[in-house]
Amino acid sequence: MEQKFPKITMLLAAIILAGGITGGLWLHAWQNGKSRADNTITVTGSAKIKVTSDLAKWAAGFTRQASLEDIKAKLELANSDTAQIREFIKSYGIEDASITFLPIQTEAMYNYNQGGEKFSQMLTGYNIKQEVRVENSDIGKVEFLAQEAKKLIDKGIVPEYQRTEYFYTKLAELRPTLFAEATKDAQEKATAIGQVTGSTIGKVNTARTGVIQIMQPNSVDISDYGQYDLSTKEKEVSATVSASFELLP
Repeated sequence: MEQKFPKITMLLAAIILAGGITGGLWLHAWQNGKSRADNTITVTGSAKIKVTSDLAKWAAGFTRQASLEDIKAKLELANSDTAQIREFIKSYGIEDASITFLPIQTEAMYNYNQGGEKFSQMLTGYNIKQEVRVENSDIGKVEFLAQEAKKLIDKGIVPEYQRTEYFYTKLAELRPTLFAEATKDAQEKATAIGQVTGSTIGKVNTARTGVIQIMQPNSVDISDYGQYDLSTKEKEVSATVSASFELLP
């Protein structure tokens, strides 16, 4: 009975020692992690540049209505409209390569009651739809075409809608410069904060780029997934970078 006590004492001592070592290692790791976390600052930098669109797109849609009896004739007329619209566009100095006609679409029409619900499957006719698109780097030509499109009415061709959109095609070349400027801005912000706290900014630990925003001038209408405004010729392109810097004493 007396011989068991030394063994029990040794076992307890081993358990306490192991627990102490484990606890010490955990505390050391926690302190190191806390120290690293306390010695890091994360800031978001931004950069913005103004650009002028280098590509314009004009699109217009045309619709003709056809009864069941004259659907063939109206389809032929729609094909004739296509030829006239093409010649009209080319008369403004725009080449064939810039003109795209989408395939003609037909939409079935049915009788409706006053509630707006279909009360029978009786087909009454079709809407014949076609769309034309013009893309050209000569923005002045495209804008002039959009202004003159009303003259198609004189030919009996009435645009159902039309719109002009503006694009900037050199965004890929602009990205590196924007992100570099945004990173520089983040570093300047971190330095300013470090001066207040009496610290010096060290190396960049991590950096994450944000989405590109292409907006109207002086707009704040940004999106988490990126914004691409097409309504204005002049645009502002912005980018952000979230960077973490090491803080040195």
